[in-house]
Amino acid sequence: MPLTREQIDAANDAKIITVDAPELGGDGKVCIRLMSVGERDSYELKALESSNGAIVDFRSELLSRTLCDAKGELLFPGEEGKAAIKRRSADVMHRLWHAALKHNALTEEEIKKLAGE
Repeated sequence: MPLTREQIDAANDAKIITVDAPELGGDGKVCIRLMSVGERDSYELKALESSNGAIVDFRSELLSRTLCDAKGELLFPGEEGKAAIKRRSADVMHRLWHAALKHNALTEEEIKKLAGE
């Protein structure tokens, strides 16, 4: 029997993974969540709206939409969040960005398009 809207609405499909990032201190664990379809559409729309087809700060943009706490609440939302991410080490943020790409099933071809390549 097919699912009802109520069953779909009640489903907890926002999977969260934990990635090691000892460079950041504490227990060295960072959570990354799946984007909702609306968040992903918005992320991809940024590329379509730009003059060259690329998302400005595409790494920090993705991380601001996916780095979260254990409950899935974003740690770096919006413009202030992106600015904070941009101040972090490229090494660790690049590794987290790759984990966010994989977790959100963004392909290499999609990323090249989003980056304007």
